[in-house]
Amino acid sequence: MIEDLNVSGMLANHKLAKSIADQGFYEFRRQLEYKCQWYDCELVVVDRFFPSSKTCSNCGHVQDMPLHLRTYDCPDCGWSIDRDLNASINLRKRVLIGEVSSECKTHSRHAVGSTVNACA
Repeated sequence: MIEDLNVSGMLANHKLAKSIADQGFYEFRRQLEYKCQWYDCELVVVDRFFPSSKTCSNCGHVQDMPLHLRTYDCPDCGWSIDRDLNASINLRKRVLIGEVSSECKTHSRHAVGSTVNACA
């Protein structure tokens, strides 16, 4: 499972551009798609507008999260968690309940359990 990121928009941010350009996001996604086809499993792509890092993975409260904040602190339930871990939990929950992007080829639950050995 991956997020559909707006890489061209991220490249416009002069503070992030060099780091993002060095990562080769397009090539990474292309390789994942290729490996998933090769091993007959699905790559789930979550819509870029899903607020994965802005939503509390414990209670569902949504709040603004500037990039410099690296910890999600929920004012509703008091949950405190690393921003990236919080986002990954929210993405996993979204896929498990079947709320995936319309860009995905299928919405089956088995895609989450499929394992792809990207080193093969």
